[in-house]
Amino acid sequence: MASLGAFQNDMNRSLLQDWHASLNPLTVDIVGDFAGKELFAIHGEALLVHSLRTARVDYEYGFQLLHAVHAVESFLSRLRDRGCNFHIIWFDSHKDLCIPYGTPSQQAYKYLLTRAVLIRHFATRSFSTFSHRFDSIHCHGFRKYLACNPQYFFMCSDGRSTHSEDHPVTLAHLSVAYQIAQFGYCVAFIDEINFTNSKVHVSIATPPGKMAPLEHDDSPMRNDSSYGSEELERLPRTNHLKRDLTTREIITLQALSRVFSSGTTEAKSKGAFCIVLHLILLRHYDLSLRSFPQINTMGPTSCYNEVMRDFCQSATNILDQGGNEASTAKWDAFDLFDGRLYLQICSRFPHLHLPESLKEELSSFLGLVNDLTGISMLDMIPNNPPDNIAEYKKKPDSQADRISSAVLPFSHPILDQYLQQVQLETEDALESPHSQVFQELTHWHNAKKPLDPKHVSKPLGFFARKRNQKFMADTLAYSASLSGASGKNIKPEIIVVRPSTDGKRAGKGGKPAQRSNKDWKEALKERPPAKNKKLTSKNGPQSGKEKAFQAAERTKAAKLEGKSLAVNSFWGNQRLELEKEDSLIKRFLKAEKYFAGLSSSDQSVVGAEISLYICGILTLLIRSDKSPKQSIPEIKAMLWWKVIEMNGMALTQEIAYQLGSLIDGLKIPLSLSPTTSVSKKLPFKIEGVELKSASRSDPLEFQLDYSGPYMERSFDSAPDPRVPFNPDAWQRKVLDAIDADKSLFVVAPTSAGKTFISFYAMKKALQASDDDVVVYVAPTKALVNQIAAEVQARFSKSYHNLEGRSVWAIHTRDYRVNNPTGCQVLVTVPHILQIMLLASSNAKTSTSWSRRVKRIIFDEVHCIGQSEDGVIWEQLLLLAPCPIIALSATVGNPLEFKEWLEGTQKVKGFDLEMIVHGYRYSDLRKYIYNIPISSDFKGLLPVTRLPFPGLESDADASKRFTFVHPIGALIGKNIDTLNDTSLEPRDCLHLWKCLKKHENDHYKADDSLSPKRSLPSLVKKSDVAKWETSLKQQLEAWMINRASPFESIQEDLRGKQFNKLVQVDAKLQAIVPPNRRSPLVYGRPIFSLALDLRNCGALPAIFFNYDRLGCEAILVTLLKALKLAEVEYKETDPKWKKKIAEFETWKKTRGKTTKLTRTHLVADEEGLSKLDFLREDANQEKSPWDSFDPYAPLSQFSFADSTKISDTELQERLDTLKNLPIRPQVIEALRRGLGVHHAGMNRQYRQVVEMLFRKGYLTVVVATGTLALGLNMPCKTVVFAGDSVFLTALNYRQASGRAGRRGFDVLGNVVFHGVPPKRSLEIMSARLPDLRGQFPISVTLILRLFSLLHGTDNSEYATKAVKSLLTQTRLYLGGPAAQMSIQHHLRFSIDYLRRQHLLAADGTPLNFSGLIGHLYFTENAVFAFHSLLKEGYFHKLCSGLHRRHRQKEIILEIVLIFSHLFCRIPCHRYQDKSWFEGVVHRSPSLILLPELPEEAARILTQHNRETLKIFKDYVSTYTAQHLSDVADTQLPFTEYKIEPHEPHDMEGILPSLDKTTVRSSFAALSGFTDEFKTIEELCDTVRSGVFLEQSAIPYIPMAPHETGGVPWNAYIYDFFKHGDMDALVRDNGIKGGDVWYRLKDFSLILATIKTSLANFLKPKAEVDDAAMIDVQDAGDEIEEGAGFDADEEQKDVEAATDGLAALHINRAGTSGKEKAKKKKVVDSWDAEESSDSDGLDGQGTSGTKAANGKGKAHQLPSGGDENTSEPPSCAQDGGASLTTVYMAFAMLHEEFDEKFKKVWA
Repeated sequence: MASLGAFQNDMNRSLLQDWHASLNPLTVDIVGDFAGKELFAIHGEALLVHSLRTARVDYEYGFQLLHAVHAVESFLSRLRDRGCNFHIIWFDSHKDLCIPYGTPSQQAYKYLLTRAVLIRHFATRSFSTFSHRFDSIHCHGFRKYLACNPQYFFMCSDGRSTHSEDHPVTLAHLSVAYQIAQFGYCVAFIDEINFTNSKVHVSIATPPGKMAPLEHDDSPMRNDSSYGSEELERLPRTNHLKRDLTTREIITLQALSRVFSSGTTEAKSKGAFCIVLHLILLRHYDLSLRSFPQINTMGPTSCYNEVMRDFCQSATNILDQGGNEASTAKWDAFDLFDGRLYLQICSRFPHLHLPESLKEELSSFLGLVNDLTGISMLDMIPNNPPDNIAEYKKKPDSQADRISSAVLPFSHPILDQYLQQVQLETEDALESPHSQVFQELTHWHNAKKPLDPKHVSKPLGFFARKRNQKFMADTLAYSASLSGASGKNIKPEIIVVRPSTDGKRAGKGGKPAQRSNKDWKEALKERPPAKNKKLTSKNGPQSGKEKAFQAAERTKAAKLEGKSLAVNSFWGNQRLELEKEDSLIKRFLKAEKYFAGLSSSDQSVVGAEISLYICGILTLLIRSDKSPKQSIPEIKAMLWWKVIEMNGMALTQEIAYQLGSLIDGLKIPLSLSPTTSVSKKLPFKIEGVELKSASRSDPLEFQLDYSGPYMERSFDSAPDPRVPFNPDAWQRKVLDAIDADKSLFVVAPTSAGKTFISFYAMKKALQASDDDVVVYVAPTKALVNQIAAEVQARFSKSYHNLEGRSVWAIHTRDYRVNNPTGCQVLVTVPHILQIMLLASSNAKTSTSWSRRVKRIIFDEVHCIGQSEDGVIWEQLLLLAPCPIIALSATVGNPLEFKEWLEGTQKVKGFDLEMIVHGYRYSDLRKYIYNIPISSDFKGLLPVTRLPFPGLESDADASKRFTFVHPIGALIGKNIDTLNDTSLEPRDCLHLWKCLKKHENDHYKADDSLSPKRSLPSLVKKSDVAKWETSLKQQLEAWMINRASPFESIQEDLRGKQFNKLVQVDAKLQAIVPPNRRSPLVYGRPIFSLALDLRNCGALPAIFFNYDRLGCEAILVTLLKALKLAEVEYKETDPKWKKKIAEFETWKKTRGKTTKLTRTHLVADEEGLSKLDFLREDANQEKSPWDSFDPYAPLSQFSFADSTKISDTELQERLDTLKNLPIRPQVIEALRRGLGVHHAGMNRQYRQVVEMLFRKGYLTVVVATGTLALGLNMPCKTVVFAGDSVFLTALNYRQASGRAGRRGFDVLGNVVFHGVPPKRSLEIMSARLPDLRGQFPISVTLILRLFSLLHGTDNSEYATKAVKSLLTQTRLYLGGPAAQMSIQHHLRFSIDYLRRQHLLAADGTPLNFSGLIGHLYFTENAVFAFHSLLKEGYFHKLCSGLHRRHRQKEIILEIVLIFSHLFCRIPCHRYQDKSWFEGVVHRSPSLILLPELPEEAARILTQHNRETLKIFKDYVSTYTAQHLSDVADTQLPFTEYKIEPHEPHDMEGILPSLDKTTVRSSFAALSGFTDEFKTIEELCDTVRSGVFLEQSAIPYIPMAPHETGGVPWNAYIYDFFKHGDMDALVRDNGIKGGDVWYRLKDFSLILATIKTSLANFLKPKAEVDDAAMIDVQDAGDEIEEGAGFDADEEQKDVEAATDGLAALHINRAGTSGKEKAKKKKVVDSWDAEESSDSDGLDGQGTSGTKAANGKGKAHQLPSGGDENTSEPPSCAQDGGASLTTVYMAFAMLHEEFDEKFKKVWA
């Protein structure tokens, strides 16, 4: 490895090691969470090493080239199938990196040949060029490639296989990653890649900043050779074969020619003959027969290895040098050499028996060799009788083999129809196991009793009521902030149940009143009299009632007239006040505020006059000398659209005259609306104004350049009585679909107007009946709270005092508001809805909750693509029993998603309609912030400016905001990216001008696209949208041709300022240390940015940073800058000092006065009451010093807008945060207008932040991406502060959508800060990832479905749920169509559950099935836990729990076992000696988790073996039934087929291993059979055509034997021992922002186990999914402040023992009573679910029906009646051992949560 020497010098070694140590890579899903569809590169040499190592290709004994090619292609195929877009990059200067660590030098040639073959192999596929070869990283060709092919990241290796950072191989691999990072690219490490379902998880490291250059040698490692392809010239024109040679044959002949060029020996001749015979046999052998056994190569065959090496080296040189033969000859060199076949030939030569036909063919090829080399080998052809190789022939299957593949019997009336095509043999039922645990569990289930239907819930206590009242008060305030109401005064619409109107359209039901152009008097006169059948008679004199009605109408009209006079009078007074304001800008702002504050009725009276007055102010500003020149066009644009808006109002003749002059002067193509007959003299006059300007005199160009944000934005809007606004055409389609009870899939960007959809569906359900339910599913708890509050603000309904009924309810894991099953609108998260839909207690009768759900709304449905909870979304979409509404703004493949969703809905009988709207209501304008030279901050100055859109209006600040044109932001030339780009009107104009500017003779811009020919005289947003599409079509034609001026257009649109920014950024990056966070984000520049945004009027703003600690760091930076400046001001300003002195004097004086006054009152008026004292105190003269607070933030040092909220209301909000675990610094920031919002903050605090931000008091909020998921927090500007691997296309679209929300801003601003300019462009132009689901039919879901079927007596509801899952045609969203695979997977999953004693032969859930279902979120670890519980391990372990001195030891061992099962993190650095010595030895943590106890390891290993056998049988059976005629011979990526050129019976020629049926034929080439060691091996090497997803198999690898020696991180075990979170971050390497969540997850698992076992032990427990719905973890308890009942759990245990003596266990320092949480339930009507109390035991176990007298007892798996089976003596302890296990788990849960809470406090 001479080429690696350059990286071994001291300087390079130090640089690489320091850089590697500074990395903090994050593991992300590169499909859904990072790159999406964007292009990334894979280092070819690293790919080769990784693929061969993981596939265990035989390169030690044999040389299985085809298996190696298949391994690489399998890896690439996995990426491609998941939607990845990649290139492979090879570097000749690093070619030796394809040789794995530890490879003997004499074996290196095999890897070099493999590399050469792969490079040529991928180059032969003409459909795309995805493989590229370069001399070195720094060569010109590679730089040119990068310029033309922008990469999102590079996938390399970190060389960890050497287990040493000093090894040359490690340094060489790191050098590749290092040099790639120098280019500014993120680096992914292929060593940790993990394919899970449709996800690809890999560690990503971001470039850290300046990186010193390495000393490198760029000379490519070429092998010198004087040979070319001229050997073929010596072949005769008509060769011996009478046919064309293939590439494999050509290369073989060329290589042999080179082998003989250095002379010949007998050994060389024999070896060459064997190679030729090997070539002949390859042409005829079927791939499935090429699995050859290993033989001893130390004997006669050892000399042949030298010939093989010489041959392969020659072939490598030929392939490296290239040639023209590949263009004409058939490519098959991917199967150039089979080492095991060659060695078999060598070992049996010259005793082989060959058929005559093969001898003839062999002679022909030997003749070609003779022609090339002059060496004849014809005399070596063997002539022997057939060999006796019977010992290698496959024996027929024995009876034992057939029995081993059988499954346990199973039959179910619902499931049988889906399993008919799965033909399987069955074996006898399981023998009744005599283990203690199984019999004990049976005993416990026999003790079950039916739920008492007369159970009466206890009323809430005093403190619970007080807590709930406070919670409801906070919710009311939250609702008011969403509706814009003041205080807590909300006015919801009162809903009354009424018959369905079937969605009558406006034309049928009458049109709503439209705004009239006439004044209110004429409108009143022309209004037809109201029709009142009771009061109006057709003939005859009027009755008394009719006269009274008409009198009332006249009175009402008189009141309206009186009110109009008052409105006019008040406006006159207000105008006089406005005239006193000298500043025209302030006058304008006050007038606008006054106009916006008028009611709609008041606006109809004086709205036109006020608008004209505002126009007059704008004309004065245009004429004013004080207005900057650059602001004049912006003011004219505001005036232009104000005039157009006025033309729709009721105009008097005087107003119309003034308006007409403005229309003429501005050249607005507009006709005046008809005027009213009313005449009123105006108290002011408007000066004329003209459009003429040095820059813009064309009205059309003026509109496009300046008026885009104000344009009319509707798309075919029309009145509709169903909603209180004029919906666009696409919105009316939505309404029609909801009225027709169709399912809906709506894709529309944020601010397009999706909000009304959900509330319209809710309103329909509320109006339809008192029982229909709509469920709203939100991805985050913050969005759940918001939607519920909005429902409260919108709707009110009376349920006639029915207990437990409400309009809405919230249900999440950590709290509940109202009764979830008694409400009509349930707002929840996916996990909770899944539990409720699968709970049998919710679906027993026709009136049960699940059957009353009429529609489910999935907001942010793109969350189905998430790596963690995405499978829950997918399962819910499949399980939904009713029409759905799926909403999203960010779906990359809407058509594919629609097709999948449509299929799932058709199964249930629902039609689905997809509605796509691609335009935002308000456009976004993007900028990159140019950091200014730092200056001293002395305080905030008042900002008085007109509300111009964008950030260019402020002359000083605009220089620091570099505008980015959307076309200039495009990286690469992808058509989809271009079509996905959104342009505002001025962007379209500038693009058109650039097209004209850069057109040439070959590329002409179509003149029909000019604005004058494409747009009307008065432009609307819908007109611009059509023009934009046409411009993109023109640009698309230029983009695909490199000779076009497309790049010149891009450069022009980016501008000089952007290029300058790139240069400045490069200089700034050069000063950033690689091992520190960028000061550009967390330092002074972030404060400068906030100041500039304020000066530009661009606040409020949300600063997004995708690191929780980073968010808090930004907040602290802003707060400190304000406080330091304030402190300096107070210390130096004489006015402040004087003010403080006066205040101190007043305090002393006031103190004496107060004391004298109180003494006087006591002496002279002792008879005064308390009320008298208060009245007397109120009459005292108030001093201005009374309200002065010297410690309150000064306005010039605060970003808060104190005009938006009163001090009292602010204090009320802050008071709600008292006594909560929130740092005082964070509360202090709120008073200065600063907030932070991320999932780690307290829920109450987050709600206060949201409320204060909506009110306008907070103007800067720093947040992570969770805020972007639908929360209603409108802002003017979104800032992306700092780069992150989580700043992806999806997160960018979500977050940027917060800017410019509909109804708030005419334009939104997006600013990048602390993100490299190139990276900013990548993010802006990146395409959204395709939504890809995950295999939804997990084993736990199957078990829960059986519980649902059993608990509802196979109800129609449960049957439909099963049908929707099992009749889908695709494995998952984005997956292949393979319904048969689903059925086979189901059947063998059932067999697994049967063998685990979790399911009876008739589908009845048994034993711990409830616990398994409750721990579904830990799949597949829950099955490992169950195996330990089932086998009695925990029973034996906990048997000594009553001995106090053993309690600690027992609890610690349980923690160790749980750490091996749950929340596992692999520790890949375990063999890094320097890390081990520097970190592990010095830490209080163990860091590396100790191995499992021997007995636990034995049980888990046995469980994995049993699971492996079941799913191996699954593959075997599926193959036999469906793939017996389908050969496994196709390469997965390039799709080349490996088939014999001329099929021939090869029986008896060479001995071979048994033909594989389960394992891939390609893997069998390396000697692998159908015997497997692990599930992972089975999944990785299974033959093609079989779906086998490892994550769907109930198996987890156990360390170290099944993880390749990699141990688990001991962070949970360590924390339990020392309770030090800092050590977990510092030593265990857990990311600081993730520690809380990882420990929180473990706490939830403990809580679930404990609660599930407690329910299991309760005689009256309803043990279905609903029983676990209230479980909380410690983090939720902390956040919500949940109360505790110290006696609850102990009572549960005593009840479970059914009167027997319970086991009392006390520990030192504990009370001995386990605490249990009270569920946080708001409102007194939320009693226990009485509607669900009529059911049987939800666990549905054996004997339940018999015990209740409702049917025949179910049989145990053994076939015997459990009531008659005699329990063993161990069951006579009353089940105390299981109770002991429960007590141990409860003790562990209590101790862990105590430590967790203590650290957090």
